[in-house]
Amino acid sequence: MRPALPASAPDGAAVGTLAPARWAPVLALAGLHAAVSVAWVAYQLYLGDLLTRAGFPGYLATVILTVEGFVGGLIEPVTGALSDRARSGMFRRFFLVMGGVVLSSLLFLALPVAAVGARPGPASLVPALLVAWALSMAVFRAPALSLLGRHARPGGLPLAASVLTGAGARGGAAAPPAWLLSLGPGPTFAAASAALVVSALVVRALERREPAASASPEAPRRLEGWQARAGWMLLAVGTTSALALRFLLAGLPRVGAGPGASAETITTAFFLGAALAAVPVGRAALGRVGGGPVTVGGLAVLVVGSALVTRVDGPGAVLVVAGLLGAGLAATQNGLVAWSLCAVRTERSGLGLGLLLGGGGVALGAFNLVLSVRKPAPESSVLAAAILYGLTLLLLAALRRTVRAHPVG
Repeated sequence: MRPALPASAPDGAAVGTLAPARWAPVLALAGLHAAVSVAWVAYQLYLGDLLTRAGFPGYLATVILTVEGFVGGLIEPVTGALSDRARSGMFRRFFLVMGGVVLSSLLFLALPVAAVGARPGPASLVPALLVAWALSMAVFRAPALSLLGRHARPGGLPLAASVLTGAGARGGAAAPPAWLLSLGPGPTFAAASAALVVSALVVRALERREPAASASPEAPRRLEGWQARAGWMLLAVGTTSALALRFLLAGLPRVGAGPGASAETITTAFFLGAALAAVPVGRAALGRVGGGPVTVGGLAVLVVGSALVTRVDGPGAVLVVAGLLGAGLAATQNGLVAWSLCAVRTERSGLGLGLLLGGGGVALGAFNLVLSVRKPAPESSVLAAAILYGLTLLLLAALRRTVRAHPVG
């Protein structure tokens, strides 16, 4: 078993081993991650519109997102763990991946068609189709993205994870809401479905052509007590960090919006900052600084920036702060993805990433429960983000101590 992600910088050999042999599948995984990000952006933009077209009340969107979040928080770790047990057979692993991708693509294509149908009839199925789509997306994310652990040694994971982080952020920056809404649900969902299927097929083709030499045919061993505790902490880290991001995105565009800096421009600046900083901070994690301090530094930027953004005046300053917060998010996400792939155990990378992503599902459900009671003011929202990022910092420190207290023998 390989050791958990070290806090100190890996040697140059680790980076050299990663770069020439495994960048193609890493880039393919980044493409799949970007396609998933764009699909989720489109889904949340059109969710209310699809429900009202089908004759349902708009408030049902909050109920659906809450249910999807909590159920997805259970599905992600389960499918991640199943992919770990099927890791010796690419067909079995990719049955989860391709099955989920194909199902989600078909459901995505069916949604706008059903929404314009009659009731009773196809339109009556829209709420069920919406929930089914979100859950089918949860089926394949952890099994697919955990393949990142096959193509990077633990010391090189921050740089490999930065490619995924940058791709997801570019998807958010390149798909502004106004542009997606101008296309209409049919073309948008069709393009997103095609992107999902094509990117998944590319990942599968590269995995079959370049199987990782380190893949073990043995089934994962039973988790020890400290590893189970690390898993629960990883779920908590995923929940607090994802909930903080939702509060930040809910408050940042509104608190800084004004002449010269619209809410949409601020959101784009945030994602551009994350996209541009992802790879540089990933490389910094492999240098003298090390992965641990880079992740902690990113969380510190998010805590301080979220707490002080309400005091920033002027459109230029607001956009700069949004970009810096995006850079902090990139550093944080790189570290969290890297830790999730090896904190519990390296042959349990699917479970680890599933726990991190499952925390995001719990955060989605919890955030929509808050919205169902009262939409927080922009100032309250960014302050909640600062507090939650601070809590994430404490939980991550506890996780690191737990892993380091049990060195691999």
